[in-house]
Amino acid sequence: MAYQSVINEAKDLANMSDLEKKHVPMIHITGTPQANDPFEVTVWLGEEMPHPMEVGHHIEFIDLYLNETFISRCDLSWDHSYPKACFSVRMDQPGTLRAYERCNVHGDWTYSMDISF
Repeated sequence: MAYQSVINEAKDLANMSDLEKKHVPMIHITGTPQANDPFEVTVWLGEEMPHPMEVGHHIEFIDLYLNETFISRCDLSWDHSYPKACFSVRMDQPGTLRAYERCNVHGDWTYSMDISF
């Protein structure tokens, strides 16, 4: 049987568990996106409940996708980083931004946000 990776997401954003609060990557958009104009996207984890960044338990990376297209990755070191990344994004039409992160203990987590102009 082939191994299948599970990608976790919040079951109810308004009522997240402690595990979800530490792991669901949240997306923040600066300003109002306009077609073909770059805008800033910040992705972070643990706003309400900080995620540990220690050798035995840490976030390895944060990825950002537009629809199904990979945009960029921010690799994190456990000893000197905070699980937050900023990206500059340009879209020519409405779409969905998806943040994806990996915790070395609790696996893969994702969150999506629709962007319209």
